[in-house]
Amino acid sequence: MPIYEFRCPNCGHVFEELIFRQSEIEELTCPTCGSQGINRLMSSFASGGSSRSEGGGSTSRSCGPGSFS
Repeated sequence: MPIYEFRCPNCGHVFEELIFRQSEIEELTCPTCGSQGINRLMSSFASGGSSRSEGGGSTSRSCGPGSFS
């Protein structure tokens, strides 16, 4: 049961909803203005890049001292 983020194109309000079934997305209305034309947004954690592999080195890291050789 994922939590999706939505934006209302009418008023610009951004909100999150817990969705049990895909059909629930079509039934959503904006909690601010009541508009039914809601747009699902890409989550920032899903669309952001990772800097773990910068520099072409190993991606495993240690928190302790001496982790760089």
